[in-house]
Order: sequence, then C-alpha cells, then structure tokens
Amino acid sequence: MFTGFSHVMMWTKDIDRALKWYTEKLGCQVNFVHLPHYASLRLEQAGVRIDLHPSDAQGRDVGFGPMPYFQVKDVDEALKQLAARGIKVGEAQTEGGSHKFATFWDSEGNALGIQQA
Repeated sequence: MFTGFSHVMMWTKDIDRALKWYTEKLGCQVNFVHLPHYASLRLEQAGVRIDLHPSDAQGRDVGFGPMPYFQVKDVDEALKQLAARGIKVGEAQTEGGSHKFATFWDSEGNALGIQQA
C-alpha cells in the first residue's frame, strides 16, 4: 500500500510570510506556487518536500499540525546556525536515552525538530 514518504503539510495563517520564511531562512527551493492556495517546496540537502497550505482564519491547524524532524550531525551547531538566521530555537535535550534533539519554529508558530544522527 504505502511506498514511501511523500511530504509534510505545514498549515499557515499567512502563506506569503511562510513561503518567504521557508525559502529565506531554511533555504528551501520552490517546486511550484499557486497563491493564495498552495505552495510546494523542497529542502534538497535533506531530501524532504514541504508543502504550505493556508488554514481557515478560525482554524486550529496552525501551530498544532505535524512536526517534521530533520537529521543533523550536531544538534548544538545546528541550533547556532538556525539562531544566527533569526529563527526561534529551543534547547537541545534527550529523553529516555534518545539521540540529542531540539525544536525550532517557523514564521507561523509551527514546531519543527532536529535530531542528531
């Protein structure tokens, strides 16, 4: 039935702002954009497709949607690089013997994660 991972849908309140954030701050490339309805991006170095979709003004999707995780070699270094780009970042941590991980947030308040490989 399932043959692989397709993409992560990130809900937005302001698709123009989110598109700018993902391209300028994370370095995503644009697959296609159909504003104001939809945008499809790719984060080439991670092999990930991220799609942006506006949420209803009263919707509860934004900030509570999926949380994609990206692998990194060094969580602490990745947090420094993200913070240097003006991105809100959390603290590096581990739970129950897990690899080190941390959270950062996009322009819409959606949480994204990094995990040390």
